[in-house]
Amino acid sequence: MKKKSTQKPHHHKKTPAKSNRMMWVTIIVITGAAIGIVFWRNFTAEKVTKDTITTPPATNVPAKPDQDRLIGRWVRTDSNGNYIIEISSATSTGNLEASYFNPNPIKVGHAEWQKKNGSVEVIIELRDVNYPGSTYTLNFNPSENRLSGNYYQAVQGTNFDVEFARIQ
Repeated sequence: MKKKSTQKPHHHKKTPAKSNRMMWVTIIVITGAAIGIVFWRNFTAEKVTKDTITTPPATNVPAKPDQDRLIGRWVRTDSNGNYIIEISSATSTGNLEASYFNPNPIKVGHAEWQKKNGSVEVIIELRDVNYPGSTYTLNFNPSENRLSGNYYQAVQGTNFDVEFARIQ
């Protein structure tokens, strides 16, 4: 007959170093798995996009209407940023919603666009102190993304050749 031991069972205590090591191994494994999942998802999403989505030929894509291409902020190229035209909307009937800054806001009395001689012409009439009827008459050059033409300064009765480049 075996004699029962009077000693208590011996439990192994984890040393702090082993516990920390196990924690770091667990963190590294979980982090590696998460990174692997992200890369796998990006790889398969990119492959699906390239393999299954086709882009229609450019000839099937309707061109953006001319008036929509006028929308944006335009800076006069001879002004160091002081003269800005901002066109926020353009209707198919020729109306423009435009603002003018020199550098402070100047009231716009009337703004419109029209097709003239195969190109788009923009007319902006200013109606403010020192600007009673001063008018920009500009042609839109889509290949250079510029508005260029004439500025009539009503107070002086003088015309200036001007050009605006898109800044937004």
